[in-house]
Amino acid sequence: MRILSLLLTLFLVTAQAQGREQAVPFGPELQWLNVEHPLTLDELKGKVVILDFWTYGCINCMHILPDLKKLEDKYGNKLAVISVHSPKFDNEKHIDTLRHIVARYGITHPVANDVEFSLWQQYGVRAWPTFVILTPDGQVVGQTSGEGRYPLLDKVVAALVDEFKGKFNEKPLPLKLIHFKDSPLAAPGKVRVRGDLVAISDSGHNRIVFARPDGKVVKVVGSGQACAKDGSSDSACFDSPQGSLFQGQALLVADTNNHLIRRIDLRNFRVSTVAGTGKLGSYLGGEGKALDTALRSPWDLAALPDGGVAIAMAGSHQIWQLKDGQLSVLAGSGREGLTDGTFPSAAFSQPSGLYADGDGLWEADPESSAIRHLDLAKQQVTTLVGKGLFDFGLKDGSFKDALLQHALGVIRWDDHRLLVADTYNHALRWLDLDKHSVSTMPLPEGTLNEPGGLARLGDQVLVADTNHDRLVLIDPSNNKVTTYNLKF
Repeated sequence: MRILSLLLTLFLVTAQAQGREQAVPFGPELQWLNVEHPLTLDELKGKVVILDFWTYGCINCMHILPDLKKLEDKYGNKLAVISVHSPKFDNEKHIDTLRHIVARYGITHPVANDVEFSLWQQYGVRAWPTFVILTPDGQVVGQTSGEGRYPLLDKVVAALVDEFKGKFNEKPLPLKLIHFKDSPLAAPGKVRVRGDLVAISDSGHNRIVFARPDGKVVKVVGSGQACAKDGSSDSACFDSPQGSLFQGQALLVADTNNHLIRRIDLRNFRVSTVAGTGKLGSYLGGEGKALDTALRSPWDLAALPDGGVAIAMAGSHQIWQLKDGQLSVLAGSGREGLTDGTFPSAAFSQPSGLYADGDGLWEADPESSAIRHLDLAKQQVTTLVGKGLFDFGLKDGSFKDALLQHALGVIRWDDHRLLVADTYNHALRWLDLDKHSVSTMPLPEGTLNEPGGLARLGDQVLVADTNHDRLVLIDPSNNKVTTYNLKF
C-alpha cells in the first residue's frame, strides 16, 4: 500500500481524514508475545497505534525502546505500541529466542513476530526501526524511520489525541508479560578472568558478579535495579552491563544501556562513573572530557599499549579510546558498513567484542558477521572473515569463503588461533591465523544458545551462554562441556 512519510510538521495529522488509508489487518501468520491472544485491529479501535518495525539485534532498535516507554507513560491507554519484529538474521526468526529477548529488553507492550515480512511489505517499510502511526479509527497517518524520533512521534500522537477527543477506548490491552525465570544468572553477556578472579556481567540482573575459578562468589556489585547510581556495592546500579576490563585495582565496566563507563574499586567494591553523561550520544560525538561526553551503547573494553582503554562503541559503529580522562575516536568513520583501510576511513557494524593482542586489537563486528583486526602501529583495519551486512551463515573453510552469523565475542587462544563466539549460530568457531581457515568446534547440538562472551580459564574456555542464563566451561582438547556453577 502507499504510505506517506511523516513530515517534521503536523501537516499530515491536521490534513482532512479523506487523505488517509485503511490500516492493514493483522494476518494469521503473525506470532504474538506479551498478550493473552493474537490482537486484531478491532481491539485497537479507540487508540492511537504506533507500529514499531524492528529486529532484535539492531542497536538502533534498542535505542528507541526508552522513547516508546516514555510515550506509553505519557499517553496511557489512549496509545497502543505494537512491536512488529521483522527479523534480519535467520536466528532472529525463532519465537522461543524472541521470547527470551522480550524479557531481556524489558518490553511491556505486545510483540508480533512477522517472520514472513507480511506487514513490512504491505506498509512499504525499508529500514529498522520504522514507525507506522494509525488513528483511533484504524487509518494510516504515515511513517518515519530511524532514531531520535520522539519529538515527532509525541507531536503526532498529541495531535491525534486532540483530534479524536471523546472517542477513545481506554480499556487496557490483554497483556501477558514475559519475565526472566528465576535463576542465578540472567542473560549474562560478557566474562573476564584475571588470576583467581572472574568478573561476570550478569546483564539481565543489572549487576556484576565476582567469583573464584571454582565458582565461589566473592561479591555481587549492583542492586539489581536498572538505573545509574554510584556508591557502595549494594546501592550502586547498572543497566544491562556488558564488557569489562581489569585495570590495576579496579574493574572497568561498559554499562551499555546507561551509556556509561563505570569503575569498580576492587578494594572496597565501590562504584564510580569515569566516562559518559548517562544520555545517549549523537553520531557526531567522541571527542572531549570523559565525563562531559555522551556515549552510544558501549559494549566491550580492551587495554591499549599506551595505558588507554579501547571502547567498542556499538551505537556509533566506532572504536573509541579513553585515556587520562579524555575520550576520542580511535577508529571508524561512524558509517555502518564493512570497509577496511585507515582508522579514520574504516567502517564498522555495531562493534561488540574486543580483545587486545600486542600492538593490535581483534574485533567482533556482529551486524556484518565479521572478525576484524586493528593494527595500532599502522593505523589500519583489516577484515579476516566477513562479507557484508546481509552476508551470513554457518560455513567453514577459507577466510574468504567462511560465514559467521552475528558474532559478538573474540579472544586470542594461542599463537595460531582465534576463538570466536559465533552468537547467532550458537557455536564456537576457530580462526586459524596460519592456514587462514575457519572451523567449528564440535559440540553436542543445543549446548549453547547465543554465546556472547569468552574468557580463558586455565586450559578451558569460559563461555557466557547468554540465552541459557548460565556460564559453561569447555575443554578444547576434548570438547567436554561442564556447567560453571556459581556458589552464592
